[in-house]
Amino acid sequence: MQLTQQVRDFLAKKDEEFRRLYEKHQQYEAELNTLTSKGFLSQEDELRINEIKKRKLSAKDGMLLIAKKHEEELKGIG
Repeated sequence: MQLTQQVRDFLAKKDEEFRRLYEKHQQYEAELNTLTSKGFLSQEDELRINEIKKRKLSAKDGMLLIAKKHEEELKGIG
């Protein structure tokens, strides 16, 4: 299932847990962008990046599960 911006917006309004996961996913993305924009990454930075990627993926998996529960409502949205 593809989560278009339209689908994400709909689910963020409809489902509190989806909204929480989406906000976390966005925070992880911003933190990754900040870390990866550094010229040099320490070993600690590399470990932090791997941890953030795992958490970001977990948030995305949770959003997809919630979207699956709302599949019928999402038909025709995007």
